[in-house]
Amino acid sequence: MEKKKALIVDDSSLARMMVRKFFTDGFKDWELLEAKDAQDALEKSEGVFLHLALIDFNMPGMNGIDLAEKMMEKQPGLVIHLVTANIQERMQLRAQSIGIGFIKKPIDLEKITAAMQELT
Repeated sequence: MEKKKALIVDDSSLARMMVRKFFTDGFKDWELLEAKDAQDALEKSEGVFLHLALIDFNMPGMNGIDLAEKMMEKQPGLVIHLVTANIQERMQLRAQSIGIGFIKKPIDLEKITAAMQELT
């Protein structure tokens, strides 16, 4: 069976490392792609069928919601969660209006597991 693919986009290598550890420990049947910013994410996800994207909001260049919109255009139905410590109501409403979930930092296995419930 082909592995499911998740993309983690965060300009913090520490944040990406933590999420990678959750996947290695709890979701061994997943393949994880990592990107350091929106441009990197768009390049790495080109032509790849993703099941889940976990995207940091505050990144240099393009923010997480703008990136999520671009990714949804390319792959409708992709489950996307914005991972951020700062959830302002205006941002939350915009994200919800386009179907993006939220994971509040600090991220943990329980929050990732909850996000993955949407995939079944």
